[in-house]
Amino acid sequence: MEIISIQDPGSEVTFEHYEKLEAGNVLFIDHIPIDFSEDDYQFLMNQRQTEAGYRKNIAYRPGQDILTGAARGSDEERLRRVMRDFSRQAVELLSRLLARYAAGWRVDYASLRPFEEEGRDLSLHARNDLLHFDAFPTRPTYGDRIMRFFINLHPSRPRVWITTDGFEALAARFAGEAGLLRIGRRAASPLGRGLARLGRLAHLPQARRSPYDSIMHRFHNYLKENQEFQKTCVKQRWEFPPRSSWIVFTDMVSHAVLSGQMAMEQTMIVPRRLMVHPEQAPVGILEGLAGVPLVQRT
Repeated sequence: MEIISIQDPGSEVTFEHYEKLEAGNVLFIDHIPIDFSEDDYQFLMNQRQTEAGYRKNIAYRPGQDILTGAARGSDEERLRRVMRDFSRQAVELLSRLLARYAAGWRVDYASLRPFEEEGRDLSLHARNDLLHFDAFPTRPTYGDRIMRFFINLHPSRPRVWITTDGFEALAARFAGEAGLLRIGRRAASPLGRGLARLGRLAHLPQARRSPYDSIMHRFHNYLKENQEFQKTCVKQRWEFPPRSSWIVFTDMVSHAVLSGQMAMEQTMIVPRRLMVHPEQAPVGILEGLAGVPLVQRT
């Protein structure tokens, strides 16, 4: 992975920047290009979230203007307003910076991550400190890309990541052992498609996933379960400084968060058809390995 600095976040990036981003690198901004008032910044720094184990972060759903995960007693109306404003500004920024994608993307959740990541007590599959590729169990992407814009709100502490090999290398290495190809071929078979149709008629949540989404969810869990991989793989360490920002396709970059507190994030789902190199998307890599199409929306 490389870190590529963006000098002017108000203008569209170059073709080369798009290529670098899609290939699993990070676009970095050395400041927070979001306009928080000092009162709102201090308000965010004082936020905490619910201790409920099923809530990893404070989440905001822009499409429904819904906030979840705030601690009891929080000023939820103000927090929703601040999160709404952050999400709006983040989308406006990304629309200028990555205009190629803006015509077709879907605005997904925004989040506030107030807890210190080091030592968090989370279930195995929810842990952020284990290397993984992002996949959403309840929000299938159907082969479209997960792009995330992060900011480190903390005034003095970096947010520390580690990464290892990219998606293509790890998919080739673990596809058989993790059962990824078996999942794909079974789901893409006539029997698999028939069962999926029946599941959708029965309104089963899992049936909304394409074979690709099922594979990505399994791969996410498999890597976190694989203690040998987590312990022995070659790792690169990255520190994102206080009050900095970065953009990354987290379905392509194997990443873990070792430490850091008070981050915000906006997720965008970017259509594969808008990629500079759509064949390099994870779904293209997996279809090449499986030998069958992995996205069926019907």
